[in-house]
Amino acid sequence: IRDKATVDRAMEGVDIVVHTAAALPLYAAEDIYTTDIDGSRNILQSAYEHNVRRVIHISSTAVYGIPDHHPLFEDDQLHGVGPYGEAKVLVEEICQEYRDKGMCIPIIRPKSFVGPERLGVFALFYDWAKDGKNFPVLGSGDNRYQLLDVEDLCDAIYLTATLPCDRVNDVFNIGAKEFTTLKEDYQAVLDYAGFGK
Repeated sequence: IRDKATVDRAMEGVDIVVHTAAALPLYAAEDIYTTDIDGSRNILQSAYEHNVRRVIHISSTAVYGIPDHHPLFEDDQLHGVGPYGEAKVLVEEICQEYRDKGMCIPIIRPKSFVGPERLGVFALFYDWAKDGKNFPVLGSGDNRYQLLDVEDLCDAIYLTATLPCDRVNDVFNIGAKEFTTLKEDYQAVLDYAGFGK
């Protein structure tokens, strides 16, 4: 997405774009900025030039930094921490610039999502369980961590793609309505892996 000409070729004849591209937090700051900020600007500018009907931007709850309360609300103050969080905030500002030009750009801020083939850090925990290693516990393990089933994320993307623009040209935090403690999440990994406690 950092090459505008490539993006332009890909944008021809497109009605809806689901923009999920991003450099992950472990990438170098320069890669994060050129991918997330410059690349997102390329996507949005090309979509604008090609009269794309809608661009759904997948952002992150990293825009909130380290929150001091839960739940988080869409209108909470944005405090991106580090290059990744800062870039995500800037990309949302760029999205607003293109909304101001008349584009429909729903922004989805998903919690960490998991599902088949997308286990995130839980893949590492699964491997540790398989190898009989202990899990590091953050705090007492009674802290609650909100995850998101990838199927629910897909439903949110579908809704922002199909509902009228005046209902979805906004920002949406997406997370599980009910969630458990870190200790319970760990136990679920162990149970799923068939390794007991």
